[in-house]
Formats: sequence, C-alpha cells, structure tokens
Amino acid sequence: MSIRFENLQFTYFEDRKPVLTQVSAEFDASEVTVLTGASGCGKSTLLYLAAGLYPHAAGLVQAGRVTVEGQVPGDLAPPERARLVGMMFQNPELQFCMDTVRNELIFCLENLRTDPAEIEAKLRAALDFCGIAHLEHRTLLSLSGGERQKVMLACLTAIGPRWLLLDEPFANIDEDSARAIAAGLGRLHRERGVGILAVDHRLDSWLDVADTVRVLDGGQLLPDVLDARNLDAARLEALGIIVPGASYAPSLPPAAPGDVVLELRHLSLRHRENAVLRDVNASFRRGCIYAVVGPSGCGKSSLFGALSGLFPYEGEALLEGRSLRKLRRADLGKIGFVTQNPQDQFVGGTVRKEILTSLRKDPDAMARSEEILRGIRLWRYRDISPYMLSQGQQRRLGVAALMAYDCRCLVCDEPTYAQDRRSTMAIMDALCRLARERGVALIFSTHDRQLARDYADEILELKEGTLRAVAEPRV
Repeated sequence: MSIRFENLQFTYFEDRKPVLTQVSAEFDASEVTVLTGASGCGKSTLLYLAAGLYPHAAGLVQAGRVTVEGQVPGDLAPPERARLVGMMFQNPELQFCMDTVRNELIFCLENLRTDPAEIEAKLRAALDFCGIAHLEHRTLLSLSGGERQKVMLACLTAIGPRWLLLDEPFANIDEDSARAIAAGLGRLHRERGVGILAVDHRLDSWLDVADTVRVLDGGQLLPDVLDARNLDAARLEALGIIVPGASYAPSLPPAAPGDVVLELRHLSLRHRENAVLRDVNASFRRGCIYAVVGPSGCGKSSLFGALSGLFPYEGEALLEGRSLRKLRRADLGKIGFVTQNPQDQFVGGTVRKEILTSLRKDPDAMARSEEILRGIRLWRYRDISPYMLSQGQQRRLGVAALMAYDCRCLVCDEPTYAQDRRSTMAIMDALCRLARERGVALIFSTHDRQLARDYADEILELKEGTLRAVAEPRV
C-alpha cells in the first residue's frame, strides 16, 4: 500500500512558475514519513493532491499523476475517498461544519452512514485518543487553536481512513500534547496499519515515531531519505530546517527598559461557565520583549482577545495609563495585534496592497513595500490575493503588515507557527529589532520554549488562569 507521485508537475496559474516540478516518489504505508522543507515550497500542495482536493478545487496538473493504493483519489466519490485518505488542514477551522465538538464528530460519522448503534462508541474512542473528552460539549468557536487541531485529529481517527495526511498537526499544540498525540498516531500505525504522511517544520515530536524524513526544496523532492532516528543536524541546518534542541542564537542589542506601556490589573475572563483567566496582573515596558507560554487551551489567545476587545473581561487593562475600553479612535493604533489566524486580519486585495495599507501615511510607501516584501520573501507574490498564499506565507505577511504601523505595543499570537528555521529567525529578528529600535513593548505567545528562551527578556507562563514569571527576567 503506498502513495505514488509520478513525474508530477503542478501549478496554480498557467502563466506562472510551477509549484511542483517533476516530483516522483513513493510513500509506503509501512513507514511513518514526515515531509519538511522551507515555507511555501509546496508541501501542503502535495498533500492536497494526495487527498484528491486538487486539481478539482484549484490549480492544474501539467504532467504526471498521483495515486493512492493504485487509485486516483480525485476520481473517487467523497465517501470512498474519505475511507481511503483523511486530511487535516493547517487551519482546522476550514474543515468544521457544526457548532460543538460532539456534533462535529457525529456529523462526520453520519456522513459515512455509520451504524447509529456504533456512533457513540466511535465518538468516545476518538475523544479519548486525543485527550479531549472534557471538550465534548464545548462550542468550536470557544476553543483555542491547539484544541481545534486536536478536535480535527479526533474527527479523522473516528472516520478511520487507511491513510492520514497531516498538515502541520502540532503547529498550535504545546510540546507535551504534541508528543502524546504523536505517540498515539504511532500506535494507530502499528496496530491498525494506518499509513501516515505528515508535513511538519518541527521534527521534535516525531523523533520516536517517524521512520523517514523527506525534504521538499524549490518544488522538487530531494533524493535524500533521512533516517528520522539518526538525523544529521548540520544537514538539516543547511536546508533551513529547525534542528531539534538547537538554539536560534539571536544577536540582539541589550534591552533598555522604558516606561510601562501596558498594565493588567486583576483581569479575569470567562467563556460561559468556564473561568479562563483569574486575577491576572502584569506590566509590560517599552523596548522589552515578553514571551507568553503555556499548554494548549490555557487562555493565551483569550488573553490577547480580551486586549483587542474581542472578549469582555473584568478588571482593567491600561495602555499608557488609560483604559483600553475607553480609548479614542485616534489612539487605537497604539496597540497592534497579529492574530493566530492571519486570514482574520487581511484587508488588501493583493499581497502588496496589504503592506501598502499599513504604509498609507508613508511618502515612500511603494519603495518601502518592495523592501518589506523582499525581506519576507514574498515579492514574487505581490500581485496575488493573500488568501492564495500558504499558511506560513500568510503568517509572514500578517506580521510584516502590523510591523509597518507606528504602535507602542505589539501583541503577536504564535507569530512563527508553520515557519521553517530561516523564516522563524527572520520574523523574530525583525520583531525584536522593532522593539529595541522603536521602544515598542513586544508580547508574543509561543509553544516553542527554545524560541522563548532565546528571544524574550521575560518569560511568563499562563497556567490554571494565572500569569506568572517563569524565571528572573533578563532586564
């Protein structure tokens, strides 16, 4: 049983360079394979083709073909295809149809005409497998990004396809949860013979599970078949891949802490009956960098959502001594937000217009927009819609657009998720230079503890609703 790519060439636009060029490979169900490579190199596209979503939904196969166990997935009826291949998108929100976790799982099983007498047992087993039984009756909109990824994995395990295609399955999940789910996926593979092909920039969680690692570079699959249990760190770094356990080694000027720009006083927040934040107190100074860490679903995005006005809260959040609730329209630009889902913040019709929106008061906006887009390696995509970019590219665009604003405080929710090593360092270096040079208070959340240790002046952990310093600050 295998997935085969035979001399595949694929493009999204006939008049542009192909995304994938002469890709030939066979992925055997007897092995767990992780596909990695630079952001935007075509990894997700490869999965969409194997899932049978492309070219029906987008793009054009110019040459070659894709087969899964000898069948062309795109030619199969949806129920047959769902039993053959199940795919998890980078953004699981794009796959949900119902309101609650329970109803989403029932919807998936009913669509496959599962015997009603079997639905409850399958639902329960899927929830237990992903460790989310406590989320069964929660609304999907109330879940964190990491919790939504776990729900999507639960849906796939409930359906039980012969192949799992996973696109950055741990991007918004904390390290402990990622390792636990990876171990569970390993059991699925060993005990049920499920084939697994996963796209991931971070290999840490796969070290005890995966058999091989393949690298996609510039639209072509490199011939190297890397042993997942004996990775060559130098080779990975040369390819721009995040090396498990390696430092990012940033070079930043020392902090010169300024005045307190943002202060939280006894801030509490509830989602219906659930107390998410309890009496949170913290202060953030200009020119300093703060990392907020904590397990998936602990409330990091809820905290940022409260600051942006998305969620009502008790207590106070003060920007330069004034309540965020009472800021005048002219002062709203003093605090900027990079959301967990970059699509939520796009306003421009093209990639370049997205940057120009941020630079509308800059007399050299056209030149600056080119400089910014070349710096984040998106200049070649300047005339297409931001929604046509990969998730990793969308993330870089969202961060770059907000950096162009003149703000006092910048709040970034997972700014480096779905990024390769080079892009991760480019984003963080740029954000931290902004904090130092302009005296901005930079607050970012992350599940990458190494990233937090290397870049933050102070690490704050959100756990059981409270926010506490993990160690003595470096400032």
